[in-house]
Amino acid sequence: MSRKFEIVTSPHVGYCFGVMRAMRLIEQGLESFGGPIYTLGDVIHNPLEVRRLETLGVHSVETLDEVPEGGTLVLRAHGVSPDLIDEARRRGIGILDATCPFVQLSQRYVKRFAEDSVPVIIIGDREHPEVRGIAGHAGEQAIVVKNAREAELIAPLDRAGVVIQTTFSRSEAEEIISALAARVRDLTVRDTICEATETRRDAMLELARGVDCMLVVGGANSSNTMRLYQKCVDSGVPAHLIESAEDIDPDWFSTARRVGLSTGTSTPAWIIEAVIARLDEISRGSA
Repeated sequence: MSRKFEIVTSPHVGYCFGVMRAMRLIEQGLESFGGPIYTLGDVIHNPLEVRRLETLGVHSVETLDEVPEGGTLVLRAHGVSPDLIDEARRRGIGILDATCPFVQLSQRYVKRFAEDSVPVIIIGDREHPEVRGIAGHAGEQAIVVKNAREAELIAPLDRAGVVIQTTFSRSEAEEIISALAARVRDLTVRDTICEATETRRDAMLELARGVDCMLVVGGANSSNTMRLYQKCVDSGVPAHLIESAEDIDPDWFSTARRVGLSTGTSTPAWIIEAVIARLDEISRGSA
């Protein structure tokens, strides 16, 4: 059966600004220090790219104790708590701050709220490293809510300040804010959702309306990639989440005429190029 199909790529694929900046700083760090550098947890949520970086001398560790004195620590795009930075400096560990500027904005808002004795509410996934890092700037006193139901359960407050995980769904955030407004008399909301994330979702959904099948390329451990994939599924178009070209099953396209391609914000160009090359092979019948 012929599988000839057109491959249509979203106009917004590959690294977002924050991840691109982090990767550039890592490259500069490797050139400057000439030895291994360390990240607390994976520097980005893409297993294949993390493995490639490991071969270049970028080592992911679980705790600060694994970083040797005098070593170099990269603060990944998700950011960390200020206590961790202070501890690293006490131990003579050099810092390369690759925190996304949009995450830094959330951190500054939270710090101001805390300094003004305003209770802090973070909308997001409490297990996500970005949220944990932001909470650290509130002195670990932040309330984290991930859905409207949790918001409805918080104790009534006279006032509170709100920030939002940068990759969180805007529609879900709006539902949570409505629920919070019923629990907090004076609610100050700082919209810290990354516009690039919203633009990427909108472009992907526009693309999905005109194709027979969608591929979302990115790490399964990436929250923004998973949200993109779920949006595709919810839209009703057949969709597949893949991490690499090797995950592609040619049978997915047996009746397709147009195949759409989108990616998470931590998907490097070399993976995208390999996926497009593999799709082209399948379309030409050389799979």
